[in-house]
Amino acid sequence: MAKASAKKVVAKKLIPAKKIAAKKSPTKKIGKKTGPIDYFKLPFEVFYSDCLNVTQYEFKSDIKTKNFKDVKAVHMEQGRSWGTSFSCDKNNGPELYCCLMNNHDEVEPSWLSFLEEDDIDFNYGEDYAVQINGNEVAFVNLSDEQADEDSEEYLDVDGMDYCCSYAFGAYQIGDADPDYIILDAGNTNIKIDLEGYELDENGERIESSRIINTDELDDEKYGDYETRELYDAKNDWLKSVLEKDFPKDKKLILSYKSE
Repeated sequence: MAKASAKKVVAKKLIPAKKIAAKKSPTKKIGKKTGPIDYFKLPFEVFYSDCLNVTQYEFKSDIKTKNFKDVKAVHMEQGRSWGTSFSCDKNNGPELYCCLMNNHDEVEPSWLSFLEEDDIDFNYGEDYAVQINGNEVAFVNLSDEQADEDSEEYLDVDGMDYCCSYAFGAYQIGDADPDYIILDAGNTNIKIDLEGYELDENGERIESSRIINTDELDDEKYGDYETRELYDAKNDWLKSVLEKDFPKDKKLILSYKSE
């Protein structure tokens, strides 16, 4: 996903008017014009109570990283998150439609930002060597030599320091169903289910209050939204690291064969 030039106002010459006794008439009260609220233009939040799988990556090195080739390894962790919320501050319409239809790909898109979670537990970790082949970066399993403490090629990943400005984190929401969406987030905070019905304080549907009729939404109008696979999210992370820390290497991309 020009300011209009201001009109030049020419002051009119005032002409003295004859004094005429004016009749007093009651002043009409003009009320503010109100209309239906367009929730497809307002911020919203999405909440998942069930478990979401989480993946994190962070680069490591045992030397000062002046160029990306100085990055020696990447540490990966996987776990699970519960009670996870995301927010969309720039909602143009398709974003809310995507969440109502639950049409996400593997992980959250760039327009959904992590907000908070009730709990998270990491139960698996792995270290990979970072290789550069031409213009591609690959995360590969450590070779026998890189894992052997007696080898000259040994990579002491545990002894390395984390480096680079950004770490990576992604939540796999593609196979999950959100509990509810909060419309007009930060203002009226109207909670609805995926069929557009308002929910009460106990999370129960209010049948008489359908805020958005999802049966009537136009896919052609709202169907242009971004979704992301895990690879795309990792590649976007690599790009952000290169642009921030290693601008001379920003032409590098993540290999599709990368772990």
